Amino acid sequence: MNFEESEIRKTMAVIRPGLAEVRIIGEGFTASGYFTDVEVLISNLKRFSAREGINFYLVMNTINQACYSRQQKDCFVDRPKTTTSDKDIDGREWLMIDLDCERPAGVSSTNEELEKSKKKATKVYNYLKNNGFSDPVIALSGNGAHLLYKISLANDEASAKIVKECLLALDLLFSDKEVKIDTAVFNAARITKLYGTVAQKGKSTEERPHRMSRIVMVPAEIKVNDIALLLTLAKVLPEPEKQTRYTQEQFNLDDWLRNKGVRISQESSSAGARKLILEECPFNSEHKGKDAALFVMNNGAIGFKCLHSSCSNYTWQDVRKKYEPDAYDVKERLTPRPNSEKKQPEPIDNGEPSFYTATKIKAKSRDSIVSIRTGIRDLDKRIIGLNKGDVSCLSGVNSSGKSSLLSQIALEVVQKGYRTVIFSGELEESRVLNWLQLQAAGKQYTRTTQYEDYYTVPDDIKQHIDKWLDNSLYVYNNRKGNEIHQVLGRVAECINQNKVDFIILDNLMAMDLSNITGDKYEKQSGFIKSIKNFARENDVHVVLVAHPRKTVGFLRKEDISGTADLTNVVDNVFIVHRVNNDFIRLSGQMFGWKDGYHLYEYSNVIEVCKNRDLGVQDLFVGLYYEIESKRFLNDKYEARHYDWETT
Repeated sequence: MNFEESEIRKTMAVIRPGLAEVRIIGEGFTASGYFTDVEVLISNLKRFSAREGINFYLVMNTINQACYSRQQKDCFVDRPKTTTSDKDIDGREWLMIDLDCERPAGVSSTNEELEKSKKKATKVYNYLKNNGFSDPVIALSGNGAHLLYKISLANDEASAKIVKECLLALDLLFSDKEVKIDTAVFNAARITKLYGTVAQKGKSTEERPHRMSRIVMVPAEIKVNDIALLLTLAKVLPEPEKQTRYTQEQFNLDDWLRNKGVRISQESSSAGARKLILEECPFNSEHKGKDAALFVMNNGAIGFKCLHSSCSNYTWQDVRKKYEPDAYDVKERLTPRPNSEKKQPEPIDNGEPSFYTATKIKAKSRDSIVSIRTGIRDLDKRIIGLNKGDVSCLSGVNSSGKSSLLSQIALEVVQKGYRTVIFSGELEESRVLNWLQLQAAGKQYTRTTQYEDYYTVPDDIKQHIDKWLDNSLYVYNNRKGNEIHQVLGRVAECINQNKVDFIILDNLMAMDLSNITGDKYEKQSGFIKSIKNFARENDVHVVLVAHPRKTVGFLRKEDISGTADLTNVVDNVFIVHRVNNDFIRLSGQMFGWKDGYHLYEYSNVIEVCKNRDLGVQDLFVGLYYEIESKRFLNDKYEARHYDWETT
């Protein structure tokens, strides 16, 4: 018997519960049948139950119902005139990842080869899981492994391109000399094994036996994977670099690797690209074996990927900048050293003139400015980062996400190798840490509770996060008082002792300004000027949270509470907006934005009202809020990883 009825019922229920085409292929033989009832299918299969040398296949995707009227309706027809073509598919339901060991054509795999395919499938599964994909249907084809991910795409050229590029990306990442990912299975009318039938390739021998194909795992809920996940995966395929002072013709990767001492352990070719396996990851020497690789495409594009979560965001550009910091222009270059690595500045020469003539003024290179990235992609792209020595003001109405955004930026500061201080006058240090732990853990490590939208982090994960944050993040003890001079004095001590680079003061209203002379506005004016001097003298960036005054219109810079000196003196002014009905209504009135405007798809928006360094203003950056982790995401399915995971 070359099929199992129960397994076929399971396959049809999971993969193709509606109209299905089953195809039978053997040497010099083809049969096809269209079925809507699995029992009718099984009844028709029985005439082939003892036939040797044939294999049974199933069209994966949604078939146009009109095909059911073909001559092979509810029966198998030998050598049919027509079978399902790409144009007969109404929509794409499955992304199939087919993994097989390299072997001579027309033979079954050995047990060892099958195990290698299964192990490789596990690596692919874990990688996609860590990058936001929901669990697939897992099957064994009899000779290899299949991962079937539920998708929902139209049957058009754009969808074909996405699926093809996803398979090419996975091939680049995981295929090696032994196990390959089939990149040819991207067409809409693709057939897969009819699970529950025997795979009969070649002669069945003890070394290379025929095996029953079967579905081995079906998720409790088969969730559709959003197209954004597919697009993110497809982006693994590198694109040619933009023109820099090094042209593509001048740059030779092999010469560069030799000159920089980057060692290659293995090289292979796959899907029109060279794959160079590195002896170790440039960003973590513990990542060895086949974990890190460079890819060189036929069009000259170069890519880099490390399969470890902590290094997943690094690109070829990051690799090159690690060994060659001046490879790209200033806006693309990572920022200079943090305070912890810098020598103390030389004392100011008191003999300097009070005024300079043009020829006496020393040019200041943009390279000398230390810009700390926020992790907000489109914000960093436009303003480079938050400059040390500058002050930023952050505002927004209640529950707009100000504190959440700042705690996430604090984590990004630590991730970049800098140190930060948080003053949160309204929250105890334990609550500040709880929030940081949630954001550092991310959705994949949080756990649900009995309370709706309330998530926790397991204790063992907290320990790893806390160890990572130690000696890099300092939370002010509110019981030490909130008088402004006392707070700044203790912050200055922390800067000197711990080489801190980034200060968060949340918020202006929590500060006691009583010891500053003058009325309410004079106190605030004196305060912001002292903060400006403090940032410059200590070479730190300071972010100050200031609540807005009550306003009935769309929140503007002028609505931020306090004296006008506040927004005049600071170097950056940001407003965090929560995208709700009020935001949509008021922004429409203010800017004339219509229903469906692209910013309305986000959960929060950061507005750049002022940026003194580059003159950026009226910039709106959209973010997605992830409830489980309290993170703000650049993309819906962004999976940010921090270095605590390496422990």
